[in-house]
Parts: sequence; structure tokens; C-alpha cells
Amino acid sequence: MYDNPKHIKDHRVNARFNDDEIEAIAHVAGLTGLQKSTLVRQATLRFIEELKAELKGEFDRDYTNLKDAG
Repeated sequence: MYDNPKHIKDHRVNARFNDDEIEAIAHVAGLTGLQKSTLVRQATLRFIEELKAELKGEFDRDYTNLKDAG
């Protein structure tokens, strides 16, 4: 199924959104053709990459392999 077992997405994070926020997420998901969960996951990983670039050296672990692996 996966070439690399590290790519298995086994951990879940729950988040709560108000009506306006979930409506915006649903709208963007519809525009992009993504599922809401995929959109939120990709946005989160992109945000982490941006923070990592801003906070050079603040991350004590190598998170360079955060791209969606499948």
C-alpha cells in the first residue's frame, strides 16, 4: 500500500470551526475540488513550512518531508 510506512497517516487532530469559518472552508474546497479535510491538512502543512522558513533554526527537528506523500 505505501512504499514507506512513515507515509501512513495514522494520527488525527480535531478542530472546531464556527459557521462562517466552515462555510469559507467548504467554499474554497468546492473551488479547488478538494475535500475539506484535505484542504485543511494542506493549508496546515503549508503554514508550518512558512513558519519554519521565518523561524530559521527554531525547529530542532528536520521537518523537510512534510509534503503530502499520498
